[in-house]
Order: sequence, then structure tokens, then C-alpha cells
Amino acid sequence: MRFIINLVFIIAAWKWGDWRHWKAYYPTILFLITGDLLYNFLTYNFTLWQFRPVAFDQPIYSNHTLITLGIDFINFPATVLLFLGNYPKTRVKQAFYFLAWVSFSSAMEYFIHRASGLTYAHGWNFWYSATFNVILFSLLRIHHLRPLLACGISAVVVVFYSWFFHLPVSSMK
Repeated sequence: MRFIINLVFIIAAWKWGDWRHWKAYYPTILFLITGDLLYNFLTYNFTLWQFRPVAFDQPIYSNHTLITLGIDFINFPATVLLFLGNYPKTRVKQAFYFLAWVSFSSAMEYFIHRASGLTYAHGWNFWYSATFNVILFSLLRIHHLRPLLACGISAVVVVFYSWFFHLPVSSMK
């Protein structure tokens, strides 16, 4: 399943991604990847969600770490190229576009969760993920326009989620 999802992201980015301006999106791609790697580092022993291989994923994506790396280095760059590269000009279109991306990402997670490719822990659930998608896509746009502001907001989000989900400092490596 993950292999197919990665392939779809690659094809979509190849076909509809804004490759002419990839250098403009590169910092935001790194921001997104770094944020996810930081989450996985900080919550290594206290994960809020964990990916699991489904169906024929086993040979390539046999564990959470390999699945995460596939997401980070295939899906995330494609997402940024598609999301920012096709961002509409008018406010009304931006609102619908934003909601479409949040809905798509949330629906994809719901499907993966229902297929047993994702489990939740320590109080996390689908609705927290859907809410986080709102934050995530907001931060991608903010980072593209004002990187330092996005980094500051991200720090606040990390502290809030750590507090809200009682991330024990003792669980960190």
C-alpha cells in the first residue's frame, strides 16, 4: 500500500508540481522533513502514532522507521511542490484549496488507519490528526512566506503538544 501511495505522489508531483520554482520551495520541504524527523526523535519511546506495513509493503516498508523515511523523502517533497506550486491567488480559492488539502490528507490517513497501516497511542486519535493537518498546511504556507515566523509558531506547537499529551522528558533518548 505504501509503495502505491509513494508512486502516486511521485507521479502527481512530476505531472503537476511546480518544478520550475523548486528552489523556492526547497526550504519549506526541509522544514517539513525536519519537523517530522524531530517528532520521531523526541517521541521515539512515546509515539502518538505508529505506522505498520500493510499487504505487500513488507519487503520495502517493513517498519515504522522505513515507512516514515519514505513519507519524509517522497511524499513530503511532492506535497510541498504540489501544495505551494499550485496555491491560488484569490482568498476564496485559497480557502477551498486549503480545505481540499486538509480533507485529502485526513481522508488518506483515515483510509490508512482503517487498513491497519497506522495505530494511535497515548490519547492521539484521528481527530487530532485532522486538526494537526490544519496546523501543518497553515505552517507550510507561512514558512514559504515568512520562515522565521513559521519556526516560532512550530516551537510553540511542539511545546503545546508535548504538554497536552504529557510527553515525559524521561522517555527521550
